Amino acid sequence: MEENRQLVDSICASIEELGNVIANNVAASHKDYERMIAALDEAIKKAKSNNIITQLFVGAN
Repeated sequence: MEENRQLVDSICASIEELGNVIANNVAASHKDYERMIAALDEAIKKAKSNNIITQLFVGAN
């Protein structure tokens, strides 16, 4: 009986550790996503300020 309890405790600890690893990976991925969106926003602002977007879609005059 004691052996079973120890096994269950070990399994629960492993599941908790796995959950922490998954949570950390999700948090890191979210930060990467936020950085990519910020970089994309900055590139769009720069392109707009240089009139690149208009030139691409309307054509250079």
